[in-house]
Amino acid sequence: MSDIEIEKSNIRGEFCAPGIGNYGGDYSFAGMFFARAALDSSVICTNLNAASEQNGKIVLDILRSFGAKITRGGDSVNVRANTLCGCEIDISGFPKIAPVTALLAVFAKGRTHVTGFSGFGQLRGLITENLSALGVRCEYNENDLWIWNQRKFDYTVFNAKNDPYMAMALILMSTCLNGATTIRNVDGLFERYPDFIEIFKSLGGKCRICEFAF
Repeated sequence: MSDIEIEKSNIRGEFCAPGIGNYGGDYSFAGMFFARAALDSSVICTNLNAASEQNGKIVLDILRSFGAKITRGGDSVNVRANTLCGCEIDISGFPKIAPVTALLAVFAKGRTHVTGFSGFGQLRGLITENLSALGVRCEYNENDLWIWNQRKFDYTVFNAKNDPYMAMALILMSTCLNGATTIRNVDGLFERYPDFIEIFKSLGGKCRICEFAF
């Protein structure tokens, strides 16, 4: 089992999205870095086929809804920081996008309403558990999750529970927090995206992986 310790760090630069079948680069993977860039920096990702039929392309619509600045040039996408505001997002068509939506909601002004959790209660529970650990105000029912932005952050321990998308969102969120943050149970990330940490470090991320034997 693996934990990862993240230090506060800047995330900016350019990287290439990993391939996914015949659809070009993986929008779900790139979307995590885009969300982080939308907070205070700029990230360019190449190998994102503009004609891709991936459901993960919804991440660009979500970023626009929050107010991020997005520029596309061929198969390259640049996301730049802007003042983000709470909005309404429906994740029912692609639930994997919920963790990165929560990341944006924490830093967006006001309240964000995320719908589409009916049938995905375990995912909603994973998100609210980690946001509550950070002190973020959340309210929810079977289908809806409301997240209020957080102005002050303290050290905490997160648990990704081997969900790769939750792990990515928590790692990138942690780069905004003061001090070092521990994220437990991230093996699912390494299995799904073995190159994530390499790209994370190339964009300025600081981390230390701790292995545990049980």
